[in-house]
Amino acid sequence: MSKAKKSTPVQFTSTYETVETNKVKITINISSDSFKEGLQKAYNKNKQYFDLPGFRKGKAPRMMIERMYGKDIFHEDAVNFILPDAYEKALEEHNLDPVYKPEEIEPGDMTEATGAVFHVFVYIRPEVTIDGYYGLTYPKMETEATQSDIQDMLTAEQEKNARQVSVDRPAELKDIVTINFTGYVDGEAFEGGAGEDFDLTLGSGQFIPGFEDQLVGCNVGDDAKVEVTFPEEYGHEALAGKPATFEVEILDIQTKELPEVDDDFAQDVSEFDNLADYKADLAKTITERKTSQLESSKRMHLAQQLSTLKVAEVPEAMYTARIDESWDNFTRQVEMRGMDVENYLRFSNMTEEIMRASWAEQAKFDVDSQLALEAVASKEGMTITDEEFSEHLKEMTGTEGDELAKLLENITPPRRRDIERDLLCKKALDLVAEHAIAVDEPLIPEGQPNIIEGEAEEVPEE
Repeated sequence: MSKAKKSTPVQFTSTYETVETNKVKITINISSDSFKEGLQKAYNKNKQYFDLPGFRKGKAPRMMIERMYGKDIFHEDAVNFILPDAYEKALEEHNLDPVYKPEEIEPGDMTEATGAVFHVFVYIRPEVTIDGYYGLTYPKMETEATQSDIQDMLTAEQEKNARQVSVDRPAELKDIVTINFTGYVDGEAFEGGAGEDFDLTLGSGQFIPGFEDQLVGCNVGDDAKVEVTFPEEYGHEALAGKPATFEVEILDIQTKELPEVDDDFAQDVSEFDNLADYKADLAKTITERKTSQLESSKRMHLAQQLSTLKVAEVPEAMYTARIDESWDNFTRQVEMRGMDVENYLRFSNMTEEIMRASWAEQAKFDVDSQLALEAVASKEGMTITDEEFSEHLKEMTGTEGDELAKLLENITPPRRRDIERDLLCKKALDLVAEHAIAVDEPLIPEGQPNIIEGEAEEVPEE
């Protein structure tokens, strides 16, 4: 069996010039040999689709296809084969750091005799300066567990361990009613509007607004008629804004019976023999959580202030790239749950445009704060050593020894640069946090969103 012929590296030369602030024009000259190889690859990929007189389908020579359809018939695919590699190497050669995909690719002359010329226009990372990052403020926060905090956790644990018991009285809010129901619109039962032995917690908001309230006061055995109107924004267009009638049969009414909080309770829900030790452990957990929340709040406030201290002309493309990342994360989460993105958006009464717009404020904060932290790291002369990088990769991937060494060897320069950039930002924020001052009411910088630490593009549970 013959081995597949390996492609030779693309041969090219490149230059670049600045055409406007943070935007460069990269001129790439592909050699004649590399362009010819790209054309041959394009021909091999597409020849099966050509049916020329006198030749079996897929067997027509390239010269004949070009004569019939034009000399440039394979140019587009040839470019797709050769330009990406040349572009990446040109970026590396000139130490250019693009913030987004090329804004425009302008082709020049393309012939087998002379090769091919391309002009690639792309935005690059801006130069950033920063001052005044010592002595920034963050909100004071009490980290000790209060009796109220401990009681809240005990109540939550009671709720988790509550048992449901049937009651002989009219239904109240927070009761669990078991019902049969059938819904009608314009006198006709509609699809998805019926259920049997359905457990509904009154006041949970699980059903259409107004439905649950109308069951309050009902008794077991009652046949209730519930009149509601579907919201105008309801996911099913055929029902949106329509009045509906539900015939509901009350089968059972249950309430939650909470266990008594005592030593027996502590033994049932924890590893402790008595309530006092259990409460002490809860206090420790609460203090640790509050301390973590304080650190998160502190770092977020500092990042918000830093983002206003930077001086830079940020290309809009940087914000667009961040929104693209959010969209990619969102679609990945939807697909991991076995859902189709288009259907998910339709049933959620959303569009891609609406979601992208909702992420714009967060994207601006993410980009601005990262640029500010990078500027701090640069001004302070911070670096990431090989040992620090290796240790981070070890923690991130769970690899070590030969496996880690192989990972380090194969990591691409752009990927390494991104990881080092994140590590430098962390170092910079550590430094700023070390010199920050706790105050009662820190100011949120004007024009900056009050963004919660750890906000991410989560897909809501259905």
